[in-house]
Amino acid sequence: MLSVYFQEKFNENIKDFIVGEIFKPLGIEEYIWENYGKYCPAGTGLYISHHDLFKVGLLILNKGNYEGQQLISKKYVEKMCSCRLKTPYAVKPARVLPKEGVGYVMHISRDGYSFKDGTNGQYLIVNFKKKQLITILASESEMSYVTEILRGEI
Repeated sequence: MLSVYFQEKFNENIKDFIVGEIFKPLGIEEYIWENYGKYCPAGTGLYISHHDLFKVGLLILNKGNYEGQQLISKKYVEKMCSCRLKTPYAVKPARVLPKEGVGYVMHISRDGYSFKDGTNGQYLIVNFKKKQLITILASESEMSYVTEILRGEI
């Protein structure tokens, strides 16, 4: 919905905006980002390499700064990765990363972890306190198997 609003309000596809403002400064040139009709769904349909996903993770871990350039405001990244809404219906305490809440885009988990997950086991996981970044590109329909390898590490 926000992507459609953005495009209608600013007359620019959100994908084109993100490519210009984020991907180009990060050096991300090869990607696929599908549109649904004339709109980019924003939260799905993006395919990038593991190396480029790691760059996005560094941008978040460094609170919007990449190689000395502030691409996203620090305040926004902090809000993005802090609990804006608790999601008790989604919490599965036995999981390595239970979804306890949501920020702006990111899921909020226990012990200071924020993450974004994608279909079949794509993960971008950050912990600011530990200065930890984990990126995973998997192809596993049962996503809990993917994070299970992290048990004891996070």
